[in-house]
Amino acid sequence: MWKKKICNLTLCLLLLLTGCQKKPKVTMDSLKLDFQEGDLPSLHPHALVLHLRGLAIAKNLFECLTRINAEGQAELAGAKSVDISPDGLLYTFTLRLNKWSDGTPVTAHQYENAWKEALSPTSDCARAALLYVIKNAEEAKKGEVPLERIGVKAIDAQTLQVELAYPSPYLLELLARPICAPLVDPKKKEPSEFNGPFLVDTWKREDLLRLKPNPHFWNSSQVLLKQIDIFMIQDTLSTFALFEKGEINWIGAPFCPLSVEQIGHLRKNNTLRSHPIDRTFWIFLNTQHPSLASPLIRQALSLAVDRSAITKHILIGGKPLGKPLPISLFGENTSSAVGMNLEEAQKRFEQGLNALGYTKATLPPITITYSQQANRKQLATYLQEVWSKTFGIDVRLQAQEWNVLRSNLGKGLFEVTGCFEVALYKDPMEFLERFVSINPCNFAQWTFPTYGETVTSAKKERDPQRRLELLGKAEQILTEQVPFIPISTDVLLFEHHPHLKGYVLDCIGAVDFSYASFSP
Repeated sequence: MWKKKICNLTLCLLLLLTGCQKKPKVTMDSLKLDFQEGDLPSLHPHALVLHLRGLAIAKNLFECLTRINAEGQAELAGAKSVDISPDGLLYTFTLRLNKWSDGTPVTAHQYENAWKEALSPTSDCARAALLYVIKNAEEAKKGEVPLERIGVKAIDAQTLQVELAYPSPYLLELLARPICAPLVDPKKKEPSEFNGPFLVDTWKREDLLRLKPNPHFWNSSQVLLKQIDIFMIQDTLSTFALFEKGEINWIGAPFCPLSVEQIGHLRKNNTLRSHPIDRTFWIFLNTQHPSLASPLIRQALSLAVDRSAITKHILIGGKPLGKPLPISLFGENTSSAVGMNLEEAQKRFEQGLNALGYTKATLPPITITYSQQANRKQLATYLQEVWSKTFGIDVRLQAQEWNVLRSNLGKGLFEVTGCFEVALYKDPMEFLERFVSINPCNFAQWTFPTYGETVTSAKKERDPQRRLELLGKAEQILTEQVPFIPISTDVLLFEHHPHLKGYVLDCIGAVDFSYASFSP
């Protein structure tokens, strides 16, 4: 039944609004975007790394040592050269001459200080674990060694030396992410100086974020856009109408995801664009909730889900995912896949009830929280219908603004919710290490002794084949324990102004407009 619940009224309104509009006019120097998820909580790079739209904004405001190019490879950016030791443990970067938006030089000391602030035991940086590849970084974060022993050191103003705990096949890619950006004052909550192609001109909270070119940026002559305006309109119908009138230049992922009706409309007009990315949709299960404490219950919930139907009717564009990690990131045969099996689901659910000492009548209700993003309510409604019907339990729905929900995820203040997850570098370790310990990125609040030992062993393993085997073993543990239910891979579906050129979409879906322009 849920498959047929297409909102004909919404579609008619959409066609009425778009059918009579003129094609967008060429705007030669100003880009207009919309953040459907709302304003960014902060422009600090340690916070920008938490949001896909934040990762995109970071590319405009900050120049890291490297940048992801149009071929998806990391190339030198803030650094002009790098020397790597034969054992792969010591990287020596020489910075290019660049300046902050206030005209002062960017120095190696500002990289060192920013990274060490993220790794300070008193820092609230949520993704500090990304830097644990650096020697003594994890130990410093835990307060076991002083910050001075972290393997990052400014030799002089233009030379940064980075010593690793173990060889890393993904370091240069990681260094392109905002967690590795330099900062003038790392302890400052909101930065006021930027060393990237753009700077913040205006920021009216929950209304408008306006960026303008940074005149002191080292490659400023190649920055062609004169302005980027970002609005905070959360209604997809309104945004789509503005796009058709030329008042918004980009509609769809990753900034304002399209509804099912809008996807169909753009497909009919043969204007829908797509871009494959290493992003997955997971349904997180808070393993600390009484009803979700048993892996048998979690397995049952996973077995009751029809992934093919979801990707066909709700999360359109992706492919069903029956294993934790996408094939593009980890291959096909690393762990067994899970499909829909209602008979087995009901069997394991009963076993889980017995293990927890509950009956269906006494099992505490399960609440599915969903955000205002396109199609999330439809997915939550589907899960409610399937789980309540299959298991005869009380499943409730709760709407929540995305920024609030994202904050609650890191605190474990939810029961069930779904969201897209991206790997910030193209290696399975980025996903797998999140579940080694309880931390702000382990939304499921789940740990498992042999899992942590396996991932830790994989980090230290220098033989590529043995490392892959260990990571596959870790993924299999996730498949069996089900701290989250993998649903689908993802493809960005979007449309933009026909004359917008020169932007770069990376493997996680973050768009780089640093050198974009409008050209006929």
